[in-house]
Amino acid sequence: MNRIPPPDPSREPLKVNIYERMSGAANQLIPLFPYDDAGSIVPCGAVLWGGPDMEYGHFFHGNSIAEVVVVYGSHQSLLSSGQIFATQPLHGVNSFLRDEKDPEAFAVMTITQHQSEGGDQRETLLARCQQCKAELARIDYDATPAGVDGHDPTRFGAADDRVRQFATTAGSQEFVQLRNSEEGRTCQGCGHVNPVFPTAQWGWQRQVAQTRVVNDAYRALVKEGRS
Repeated sequence: MNRIPPPDPSREPLKVNIYERMSGAANQLIPLFPYDDAGSIVPCGAVLWGGPDMEYGHFFHGNSIAEVVVVYGSHQSLLSSGQIFATQPLHGVNSFLRDEKDPEAFAVMTITQHQSEGGDQRETLLARCQQCKAELARIDYDATPAGVDGHDPTRFGAADDRVRQFATTAGSQEFVQLRNSEEGRTCQGCGHVNPVFPTAQWGWQRQVAQTRVVNDAYRALVKEGRS
């Protein structure tokens, strides 16, 4: 008889209530569990809602690892409650709300990826010109997880970080910095100057900053204990 192997001792079995977790989330695509090393299943939460001042923009995300979306509730959204689907390797990302200005529109979902167990993992973020659709800004980065040859612990943080920066979040923050620069807004094809990409609703800058601060706090405590 085939038996399910016991849990990996390095990954304590945990459970999270998606609704409770996302009620206090700092950003979109926040990992629900503290595991993102080689072979990990990484469900990330997103909570999106409409309102008179809401604007999410549009960009494209590519991942060499498949991603699966599960919708845990929606209204006035292009995604239905209970819907499950796998994304394309390069896929468009926006709020998926029918009208971002509608305060009754919302969607809560998870986007899950299975981290590489061997070989490089690559991600891409790009934007297209609002007017001519030519490629406007693009970054390609190494997202190879810890535990796989080729992982670079200094790509988005420090080698001794207690909490790793999640590659997709940190890469997204680098992407919007390029996208909102003069170079990233001006189309090299048609010359159109695209509007600034809205960052507040995605929260990537805050999450990257918070992760950096908690790592600094951990190092400060360790240093104090040794002094």
